[in-house]
Amino acid sequence: MSDNIYKYRLKLKKNKELKFISHLDWQNLILKVFRRCELHLVLSQGFNKMPKVSYSPALPIFIESDCELVNFQTYDVLDDGFIEKFNKFSPNGVEIVEFIKSINEDEPKSLENYCQWAQYEAKIKNDIYNFDEMRYIIDKCLSSDELLIRKKTKKGIEKTINYRNSLKLLELNDKNELDFILKVGQSADIPALRADEFLKTLFCNSSVFRIKRVKFFDYLMRVI
Repeated sequence: MSDNIYKYRLKLKKNKELKFISHLDWQNLILKVFRRCELHLVLSQGFNKMPKVSYSPALPIFIESDCELVNFQTYDVLDDGFIEKFNKFSPNGVEIVEFIKSINEDEPKSLENYCQWAQYEAKIKNDIYNFDEMRYIIDKCLSSDELLIRKKTKKGIEKTINYRNSLKLLELNDKNELDFILKVGQSADIPALRADEFLKTLFCNSSVFRIKRVKFFDYLMRVI
């Protein structure tokens, strides 16, 4: 085993039955696939050593994704054959979109900090829907300075937060599907906003939508 450390990134699909698992289960699933691939992962320092693996911001349950990111460090030199091996040991619903072999050293070490915004698509499950009413709600939201959502803190205290700055884009495309960009990364100025909570706030019910995360951006709105 080499002493050199190699840094890689996977862009993955998380679809089908996997939309029902939690973020913690997703992390454990990826580590299990890595073990089956017999990767020699780099471990952290200290008493409780952990693999140096970083994940993009948590995806809420019931939401699919075409862009989940995983950064990992290993002592192994990996080629394109790793893609076939990873897919072989992955469950149904996981698929490699891109295998990146060179990561910019200037990037934040944690994907939680690197990924600041995310784009989503929301399809209407029901064929019967009032799209004129939806357009009215969208226009009203975009023309307002407030997007108020009541949240409960870790101490159990309820507070109302204005998430208007957490919304970057909201539109109804030619297929009558919603496209929107929300804040996801850690930031002191702009709070992160979950896609399902956002749609529930606007339309009172998020279950009529099939939501998919399709793209991540950094703080300069560059696609990751």
